[in-house]
Amino acid sequence: MTDDDPAHDTFPYPQGSVVAIIGDQAALDAARDHLGQAGLGPERCDVLHGEAGLARIDVDGEAHGRSGGLLRRLQSALSDDADHARRYADELRAGHYVVGVAVGEDEAAKARAAEALRASGGEFINYYAENYVEDLGS
Repeated sequence: MTDDDPAHDTFPYPQGSVVAIIGDQAALDAARDHLGQAGLGPERCDVLHGEAGLARIDVDGEAHGRSGGLLRRLQSALSDDADHARRYADELRAGHYVVGVAVGEDEAAKARAAEALRASGGEFINYYAENYVEDLGS
């Protein structure tokens, strides 16, 4: 992914990733440490924050081209995914972080990522598969 090509961004739908809301910089630092200890280094992590993070969430899908807009319309009609995007955007506006950890379909990595994010105070922890979203918060 390049910074100037939003159409190929992992958001607005972070397929194959565990995503959590992290409250502040100290918790983000702890999350990075816990993820590293779990074998999930920085190359697997995507941190969204501030205006740049909001642009990547792209609640209406416009910045991600025609397919991004279509995806957001489908999410609004058929699933809770649009609600997730709005919540992530609200959290970013409040100064929090959204952290995505790429795990693909690796169940063990998914469990390690969720545990590391929980141990760091992560909230609203979800895994985004191709056709479903799994709540990993508990």
